[in-house]
Amino acid sequence: MPAATLSLLPDRAGLPRGRAALSEAEVGAAHRARIMQAVTDEVAEVGYARTTVAGITARARISRTTFYQWFAGKEESFAAAHEAISEQLVQVIRERAATTPDSAWQDRIALGVQALAHSLEARPTFARSYLVEVHGAGERLGQQRDRVVDRHARSLARVAGLAAAAGASVRIPTQWEVVGAIGATEELFARQIRRTPPRRRLRLAGLVDPVVTIHTAVLRPL
Repeated sequence: MPAATLSLLPDRAGLPRGRAALSEAEVGAAHRARIMQAVTDEVAEVGYARTTVAGITARARISRTTFYQWFAGKEESFAAAHEAISEQLVQVIRERAATTPDSAWQDRIALGVQALAHSLEARPTFARSYLVEVHGAGERLGQQRDRVVDRHARSLARVAGLAAAAGASVRIPTQWEVVGAIGATEELFARQIRRTPPRRRLRLAGLVDPVVTIHTAVLRPL
């Protein structure tokens, strides 16, 4: 089963055609979403350091005035986009893993890692922006990234807790063990993303097995 598609843009299905048919709130939401998509694409193409508000607005096809109605600058817009996609990734992984029983923790890990890889392969600009360029985006994004890693780590620990409650043979890992497993996952994915030319197809499926091995080793009883 393929993972859900990550998106920053609103679902247009069922909405009336044409700007005049949209409410002010819908127009505003569309502008905000286009800005977040534009900053993501701009960062992926030219790097965070070279990204400018002018580049973002040109890509989003909006005025600087409209941009500043929503964001104070490129950092704030990139942080909002990063947060939105990070939340979606956590949800996609949890939903995919939850298709198996609590006791089948190895299967849950495998399904979650597969969902992560497939989601990022389908959206290579998200992968490059949020796993590679985010490291050079300043202290605010660094702290936000740490919180995202912590959320994924808690999800991995939750898999162990649910499996133990269901009677499975599993070890409850420490906080640092799950954070380390998530950090290793991010590094392996980021390395492959860095090695992939921007216009080449991103392939992450080959990393699924080694990442699953790392995660299962953390939860396997000693």
